[in-house]
Amino acid sequence: MFKAYLFLKRGLITFFSYRTAMVLGILTGLVSLLQFSFMGTFLSEGNSFPALAQYGGNLLAYLIIGTAFTAFLGVSLNSFQSMIRSEQQMGTLEFLLISNTRLEFLILYSGLINFVNAFVNVTILLLLVVFLFQVPMSVNVPVAFLTMLLTVTSLSGLGLMSAGIVMVTKVGDPVTWVITTLTGLLSGVLFPVEYLPHALRIVSLALPTTHALHALRLSVIQGAGIGAVGPQLLLLTAISLVTVPLGFVVLRLGFEKARRAGSLAYY
Repeated sequence: MFKAYLFLKRGLITFFSYRTAMVLGILTGLVSLLQFSFMGTFLSEGNSFPALAQYGGNLLAYLIIGTAFTAFLGVSLNSFQSMIRSEQQMGTLEFLLISNTRLEFLILYSGLINFVNAFVNVTILLLLVVFLFQVPMSVNVPVAFLTMLLTVTSLSGLGLMSAGIVMVTKVGDPVTWVITTLTGLLSGVLFPVEYLPHALRIVSLALPTTHALHALRLSVIQGAGIGAVGPQLLLLTAISLVTVPLGFVVLRLGFEKARRAGSLAYY
């Protein structure tokens, strides 16, 4: 835990050292949420949306949660490979790897700051948008937090696989590309999955992000309890139990391959 604290402290110092990038990142997130908020306000004027009835029927709330969800999706899939690329560029990857810390923990500790940053930014931006546009929400905090935790763990396993692949390929990661593309198109980020053709709806139900986003919307907008989102949480737990160990295996395999090839510190 002390090592985790040190990595988190290192990330915070680095984050606050580049203040321009920090401010621009926050403003980018705010502008993105505002765009969808204005779009939702425009589209909802004089319209009802039967497909959104299970989420309270509010289009703006639906879009805001979908937008915020993509932030956690990006962090879960990209933070580990981004850490590797950053350390390679700074020439510090080999120094970290010869420290008395296992590769698996080194990757996890380095990604902590990205998850903390995403959680804080999304929370603040959501509060601002909800306040500005008076979006009705009834948040079940424990269930929403558990849903997000299981979402992050299930996707982080895929992120670990991505990091293992990037160690070898350097550029180009099919895992992240596939999950990000399918999530944006088929998981209900911007429109309900009920509008998809039957064949694509089957693919949608096979994606963990579809179930995670459904449970998150119910717990944040409708205040749903553990009973209402229990099936989704069980599924995310099962996926986490598979993807996280598999992610560590792929990470270790990629590391060993890059080490034998002598390309570990190059990008």
